Amino acid sequence: MATEIIMPKAGMDMEEGTVIKWLKNVGETVETGEPLLEILTDKVNMEVEAEVSGTLIDIRANEGDVLPVFTVIGYIGEAGEKAPSGEATPSMEVKEVETIEETVKEEKATSNSSIPVGKVRATPAARKIAKDRNLLVEDIPGSGPFGRVQKVDVEEFDIIKATPLATKMAEVENIDLSTIKGTGVGGKITKDDLSLAPTEATGQKKVLAPSKAKEKASNIIPMVGLRKIIAQRMKESLEKSAPVTLQTEVDMTHINALRAKLKPIIQEEIDKKITVTDLLIMATSKALMKYPIVNSTLVEEGIRVNDYVNMGIAVGLENGLLVPVIKGTNKMTLKEIVSSRTDIVKRTLSSKITPDELSGSTFTISNLGMYDTISFNSIINQPNSAILSVGVTVKRMRIINDAPQIREVMNMSITLDHRVMDGLVGAQFLQYLKDLLEDPNLLLL
Repeated sequence: MATEIIMPKAGMDMEEGTVIKWLKNVGETVETGEPLLEILTDKVNMEVEAEVSGTLIDIRANEGDVLPVFTVIGYIGEAGEKAPSGEATPSMEVKEVETIEETVKEEKATSNSSIPVGKVRATPAARKIAKDRNLLVEDIPGSGPFGRVQKVDVEEFDIIKATPLATKMAEVENIDLSTIKGTGVGGKITKDDLSLAPTEATGQKKVLAPSKAKEKASNIIPMVGLRKIIAQRMKESLEKSAPVTLQTEVDMTHINALRAKLKPIIQEEIDKKITVTDLLIMATSKALMKYPIVNSTLVEEGIRVNDYVNMGIAVGLENGLLVPVIKGTNKMTLKEIVSSRTDIVKRTLSSKITPDELSGSTFTISNLGMYDTISFNSIINQPNSAILSVGVTVKRMRIINDAPQIREVMNMSITLDHRVMDGLVGAQFLQYLKDLLEDPNLLLL
């Protein structure tokens, strides 16, 4: 019997995923644990692995399709076996659970309401929006399990759906998308649907030249996937917070000497390479425990002062930025920090990180020193209340005990949410962190 391949629920908040690319073709054999396809969640790209060995006998979801979690997107079976007929749908077990849950929700939502439930399945939110817009849910195609009409279906009803590339090609070729019938998921118009579309200028059908269309759109980078998510969250952060940035200069001579001394020892004991970031994590965690308001989170009830440190580390990728989280750094030894940071950064760069490992931070460090950036101001990583920005360490002439000396100097800044804390507290935190880095002996206290 064929085994379902489903869109996984890779995090507590994940509701849907996008198929990026299939790593196997129909007819190819697969082994348990072997990557089948790559998907994009709301936070990260990740691979979906085969749960059983066999042959990939069917693919139900195309690249670019956005589907709810638990949707069946393919089948693994024996060579020559036929997959069950039909399109991508939620697995049977999930259907049964969702049917029960939705029935209970609708009964509660409509017990004191005049909105008729009827035969068409729809969420309470979808019914309310439809009523406010004088729409009938019976007229709206549902994208949920069993064709259930969801909030997004009502909001996007009567809106022409098209892929970013199809939209751009239509604009270039003067094609009216309202005249096109989409063949993609949910009736979405794809570039292939435009191949014989009538142009606005002539009214005649025209076969698009793929090369021409690609040439005209080659300088357009679609705001999709991770780039779109980053854009939304950066904008939201600036809208939600009142950012203030404080800067200081740190003498890194002693901390770098300590790193050089510990490097061979840690390399021998755990086979990992200690970096400046590791020492920054340790020092920053200590400073956050002394000034916990900097480590706080603004919630509906007020300011939640965290008594632990979950350190977010900004990691740059080719297509954007991710912030994996090392949890409980305030209780870690230096070796544990080095090991955890090495592992989580490595898995982030290789797209092996899980969505849950990208959430729960209480503070974030962004280090661009390796790119010779002298100083910069970061945007606060919500729901944190502050973020530390670290620049490159360079040699500078400084006056020490009335005598000129060449020292290793680094610029460091903290951007804080002025709604949560005053600049004075931020300055005190930054001063203490500077003291820890300039005199590493203080880390032992």
